[in-house]
Amino acid sequence: MWVPAFTDLKLHNLCDGPTDPNAEPLDQNQSAGSSAFFAGNQNFLTRKLWGLYNQGPFGHSGKFTTMREEINLGHNGEATPARLAFQALPSAKQDSVIEFLKSLQVLPPGTRCRVVDESYDCREKEANEAQNHR
Repeated sequence: MWVPAFTDLKLHNLCDGPTDPNAEPLDQNQSAGSSAFFAGNQNFLTRKLWGLYNQGPFGHSGKFTTMREEINLGHNGEATPARLAFQALPSAKQDSVIEFLKSLQVLPPGTRCRVVDESYDCREKEANEAQNHR
């Protein structure tokens, strides 16, 4: 089954410099003890958004407890335009973006509905629509 992962699987600089709170003090992709190792890391692999809601805490290091916090605090560097675009949205539109991201969850096997609550129970509206289309 083909599933859109919503990622480009590339490294991106998500920091505004070495003092950015999201920068890692060591670059573990470099040889241990080298100057590049101690220069730190500001590049992070784009995580897939499919299943994001199942994977909290959020961000490359898992330091954000909500998706909204991760968008507002974890998107610097190359991601600054995306953060600014999100912040420029009216609050209701920001909520819609968050709800869309929450909808990209991976449901457990045997789940009866595509729209569920936090306990994976069918949301009533979706359950009724499913019954009416059978």
